[in-house]
Amino acid sequence: METLALPSTQLAATQVHRWALALRRAAALFEAQRFADLYFGPEEQLDADRFPGFRPAVLYWVATAERERLTHTLLLSVAGLTLDDLPAVAPAVVRYQADFVEDCRVLWEHLQPTLPFRPALDVAALGEISSLPSDWLARFNAATVLARQQPAAEATWATWCELSLVARAAQSAETIRAALVLAELDARLDLPVLVERIAPAFGQQLTDFFFTQVLKGIADAPRATGERLGRNGVFAEHDLSKTHLQPLQGLLGLVGAWLGGPPLVVETHIRTCSFQTQTQVVLAAEGRDPALGRHLCTLCAAFDQSTLDAVLPRWLAPRSRLHASLGRGADACRFTAEFGVRRS
Repeated sequence: METLALPSTQLAATQVHRWALALRRAAALFEAQRFADLYFGPEEQLDADRFPGFRPAVLYWVATAERERLTHTLLLSVAGLTLDDLPAVAPAVVRYQADFVEDCRVLWEHLQPTLPFRPALDVAALGEISSLPSDWLARFNAATVLARQQPAAEATWATWCELSLVARAAQSAETIRAALVLAELDARLDLPVLVERIAPAFGQQLTDFFFTQVLKGIADAPRATGERLGRNGVFAEHDLSKTHLQPLQGLLGLVGAWLGGPPLVVETHIRTCSFQTQTQVVLAAEGRDPALGRHLCTLCAAFDQSTLDAVLPRWLAPRSRLHASLGRGADACRFTAEFGVRRS
């Protein structure tokens, strides 16, 4: 498996959370219970059939922001800390961080051959990503509107795709950096104990969030909250059965090496069914098994499926040996992998 080279950088610790801070308006919509606007608003979606291969990036952004908000708020509050305390851990966090522009450049090199058009985004343009304007999400939404109005315009579609890829690369890097902050907190605090203490509340909030606000609206009236955003449900990209087990384990090891923590067995589910069933299976397991709840909480703090989807090489066979071995109709397949390296 080819390994991505991610050099270190001197990025300030406050930038680690730039992603979550930029999405506070999404959190405000969530708190206002404007879920249709948040997840299925016409400004944030394209018809998946009109643009084959479209990945609903906004869903990734919002879901990631909500998971990070829950995870960080619970962990930090239990530790008696706030986001304002994070700059104090900057010196140690710097040791683990990957250079943002290099992340995007390497990712772009992997993605470029798979695009249905000749991209105009070059290395010089990538150099501007590390200083994204505060209104970059608004710019992306504006490009989405143009793409909806001019579905046959290749130039408009190319512009939208470039912005989408930039946004997803940014989200991937920022999610990993959020994990690194937690890793530094782990070095200063007894993070496993904190995770154990907050796991029940975290699992309950996650369960309420998905079942009350997401599953109900989709199962009862899919079109009431917007057009379909994927062929397998809302979070179509959460089906990990399309990836090889070996690269996935490699990524777990890579992130674990960055974190520098003790070995941690991460237990999750590879889903082969619809989003509704996928979510129900995972949450049911989380409710039955407190240990799995702890693992899921830790996994959410470290990285999410959008990170996997962005970082894993795009040329992986869509139907891998793993996918074939699962068989059809199985609700889930469980796997474990070593997460992290043992401290000396």
